Amino acid sequence: MAQNNLDILTSMIMEIPLWIQEVVYIDLKKNLEQKVQGITSPNKESEIYSIFVPELTFKGKQEVKTHEHKHEFNIYKYLNSAAQGMRVVDITLNNLWSLEESSKYLVECIKNEYIKNPQDAVLNSSIYYLAGEIRLGEYVKRLNKINAEELDVVLRKQKMHNEQNENTKLKIGEIMINMGYIAHNDIDKILFTKDEAKRRFLVDIAQLAQKQTGGTTPSPLPAAANQPDTQELLQKIQKLTAENNLLKDKLRAIFNIQNKHKPQ
Repeated sequence: MAQNNLDILTSMIMEIPLWIQEVVYIDLKKNLEQKVQGITSPNKESEIYSIFVPELTFKGKQEVKTHEHKHEFNIYKYLNSAAQGMRVVDITLNNLWSLEESSKYLVECIKNEYIKNPQDAVLNSSIYYLAGEIRLGEYVKRLNKINAEELDVVLRKQKMHNEQNENTKLKIGEIMINMGYIAHNDIDKILFTKDEAKRRFLVDIAQLAQKQTGGTTPSPLPAAANQPDTQELLQKIQKLTAENNLLKDKLRAIFNIQNKHKPQ
């Protein structure tokens, strides 16, 4: 099985003194409660998309072996990871993808009947929404917050308003809030989740290499640093880090604007 970078990070946290772990737990709990309250807050573990374990179908197992349909390389990377029983979080991290990218590959695998389509409504809708396959209105409908008729009314009101007000167009989320179908905080949560899915999480390679070898002397690069694959990986990490920093700046700007428009 491929090295699980998240497990390495988790084990590092587990090894710190208990009195520090307690503070980390409390801080993480507070942070999570602020971010995940609302429409997509999981009521049970089965609704948490990141820990979902994709299950290959018989057709998927055959495609892994034969590559009969000659899909792009990343589809086979996803299928191979799923064949090892990895969770979505592990598949995503090990391949240096964002959750948005990972979701797109998962949807493609589901459409081709290589991976079983999850039956849980929250999990299923989250996959398709984060992959960009469905829009906000459809996502909220699939979560049973509005029905098909109500969504149709929302879309018609949005169309009518935007045709008559070129300079003050409303987004569908604003319409649903105005009509009382969904709370402002719920929309903020959904949009925040969507933006978060575009981020990549990177663990320092040197630190991981030290952890794996049990080394104590800091090293700027792992032993295989001169190999072409490692050099390419380092270049990707530098690029992704820059993208993450840019996205953080954009998110700060977005939330500053949203906070100004929220009723006091």
